[in-house]
Amino acid sequence: EVPKERMVFLMLKKTYWKSLTPLVIVLTLGATILWAHNGVKDPIVIKRMKLMSSMADNTKVLGQMIRKQIPFDAELAMEALTAIGDLAKATPAAFEINVSDPKTGAKQIIWDEFKDFSELANQLADSAATSSISTYDDLRPVLMQTARSCKACHSKYRK
Repeated sequence: EVPKERMVFLMLKKTYWKSLTPLVIVLTLGATILWAHNGVKDPIVIKRMKLMSSMADNTKVLGQMIRKQIPFDAELAMEALTAIGDLAKATPAAFEINVSDPKTGAKQIIWDEFKDFSELANQLADSAATSSISTYDDLRPVLMQTARSCKACHSKYRK
């Protein structure tokens, strides 16, 4: 039998690692996007990369709040979530023209499956529009849903 103190420690440890998952996803995506911008020349690709960077920046705000690196602020959280939704809504238009750059993370499959790609972006936009963050406890489910949406798209359409 596991001592009660050890059981509490194991539960806290599990909760700690679960709370780190969204932050790790956000930081990884953000760092990769920032690194990828270096040396890109095509203005359409640059615009797309800036859109994705803005999405990562807004997601990072939510991640910082959940990790208590910045104080919880419901208004700021909703502004970040609204921005994520607006950026997701703008994503299909940013990818309508099939241009590439050696530094881009976009795969050709985006344009081969543009309808499916657009649907994933629209699902994120809809999710952000229908979600609400009014308390600290609202952060985790919203951030997890956002991270799942980002991962669904990036897994298939990003190098």
